[in-house]
Amino acid sequence: MKSLIFVFMFLPLFSATANWKSSESTHFRVYYREKMVDPKPILQIAEVFYAEMSRISRHISDETITIWICNTQEDFKAYVHAPIQDWAVGCAFPLSRRIIIQNPSQIMAAKLQIAQVLRHEIAHVLFGQYTRKAVKGIPLWFVEGIAIHFSKEWVPGRHKTLLSNVFTKSIVPLQELTEKFPVSQKGADLAYAQSQDALRWFVEVNSIETLWAVIDHLHKGATLNEAFTTVVGYDLETFDQLWRESLPQRYHWASFLSSSYVFWGGLSGLFLICYLITRRRRRKQLDRLIQQENRIDPFFIE
Repeated sequence: MKSLIFVFMFLPLFSATANWKSSESTHFRVYYREKMVDPKPILQIAEVFYAEMSRISRHISDETITIWICNTQEDFKAYVHAPIQDWAVGCAFPLSRRIIIQNPSQIMAAKLQIAQVLRHEIAHVLFGQYTRKAVKGIPLWFVEGIAIHFSKEWVPGRHKTLLSNVFTKSIVPLQELTEKFPVSQKGADLAYAQSQDALRWFVEVNSIETLWAVIDHLHKGATLNEAFTTVVGYDLETFDQLWRESLPQRYHWASFLSSSYVFWGGLSGLFLICYLITRRRRRKQLDRLIQQENRIDPFFIE
């Protein structure tokens, strides 16, 4: 599913607004079910991030962004009113300035934080509003990479996912992540990990100001390929190749062996080996004692 497909698919009007409560701040309005969630922290998180994104927010309309918090996953899918995967906990409609997220308890069950999801979806809306002239042609991997980068999203498992796929040579070319991400949870995890790393590497190699220059070209209506060619001097195909060539240099055996997963896994394995060796030795000692006990002492033979 192309993440920005929900940019162009408009939600039906929420007919049951009488069942929703609402609370608003300067730039946001939160809709929620009574007794389901406290809207104040959500509005606070949203306003703080909006201020952090002033480089974009000051150039777009200050029309209210609505946030709908659904009570159940069934409600979430119904109100999204677009194809969405079971693992999704939030989505954004940038051009209509709408965000829909699941019940915070569902977000926590997915080992995520409400602030993380909110910032990610707000980043989609702000970026989509700022680049609305070019938004239909922006590759999905770049759109998701932007949302992850600016929201400062951190998911521990993504490093492990990227690391293991580099070793197994299972990295997907970014060109294959232009329109949609894989349907499966595993495939989507890799796609998000690649999107995050591609943007991070771009900034490390070229600087954050270079990224902003690319975004500003998108704001003026250029395609991403045109923006890359103008700003950094090479196209998206070249970037894709350079990024994939950098992966083995940055995700190598030393990185793998120093990862916390390998450390704790190795430590657990070491303890298991020590336990088995100790158990075997004790068993041998016990067998020797049993053999000694079964011997007949010659002194008592009649």
